Amino acid sequence: MKCAIYYCKSWFRAKKRPTEIWTEEQARAAHAAKKFYTVVVGSPQSPSCFLEVNDKFIGVGFLDEQLRESLYYAFKEVEPRRLFLSMATYREFDGDSDIVETGTTYIFDRDGTVKTTRQCLNPHSVEATEAAADVDGNYESWPEFGEYEDLIKVERSR
Repeated sequence: MKCAIYYCKSWFRAKKRPTEIWTEEQARAAHAAKKFYTVVVGSPQSPSCFLEVNDKFIGVGFLDEQLRESLYYAFKEVEPRRLFLSMATYREFDGDSDIVETGTTYIFDRDGTVKTTRQCLNPHSVEATEAAADVDGNYESWPEFGEYEDLIKVERSR
């Protein structure tokens, strides 16, 4: 199923809105030149997620119903036109507020090492672990312009 997509200069996290809506032609030119641009999935007023596309990096922010970034994926180009999900951050919020209660960050290495850091903010505590995992589902191809479906999947396992 193809989602509605819009292009812009960036996603303004604090104000929960896109900045400078772009035409498809502007975004296509940025994509071809591997310059920074943002894709908003859904509608500009209430998107489900956004993608930050740059030279050798694509970040995907998944938004909850209050447009808070509850999940973030960082893909880096590890070989020409081949991406690897190197980091994921999951946040839980205090009720309907924008205050982050807990955040868990996963750092993935291509050898299967996964470093996890869980941070509680009130009271403050940090817990770090390291484990091994199958990271085959962390690879994706660099997307063709307008073809972002493989990157906006929350579930990454194949």
